Amino acid sequence: MEKTFTSEVLTHLRKNPYIKSVNSQRIRFTVAFKEEFWDRYKNGEVPKEIIRSMGLNPEIVGAGRIRGIVKRINEQAATGFTEGYEWQDKNAPAAESHPVSVRLKRLEHELAYTKQELEFIKKIILADREAGRKCSSKPEQRLNSKSSEK
Repeated sequence: MEKTFTSEVLTHLRKNPYIKSVNSQRIRFTVAFKEEFWDRYKNGEVPKEIIRSMGLNPEIVGAGRIRGIVKRINEQAATGFTEGYEWQDKNAPAAESHPVSVRLKRLEHELAYTKQELEFIKKIILADREAGRKCSSKPEQRLNSKSSEK
């Protein structure tokens, strides 16, 4: 678990324009941060260096949080960047109000995932049929009555 931020560090972090909110355990970044981070990350920049260039000390943020930032930004890149947790924000727009490009990306992702699932199910069915054929084609062993009498 990452260490908690001191009040001194919190004061410093709150001054960063890329931070939406911060408490002793969590940092929430702005959409601008996520978009810039994602563009630079896709272009091969190292997360630690991106963080540093955006006015944050990677040692203060911590390696675990940096891994989490990369993971969440990667997840949000497919659906659109948000500030904070969308499901907790009662004022967040409904999915229908997202831009068409975001909804299209979501549907494309869902379709690709469904295709993968279907291929996986086909392979399972095929493997099951193969196993059934192998079992039914094996000759049953018959006991030799003379050897069993001994």
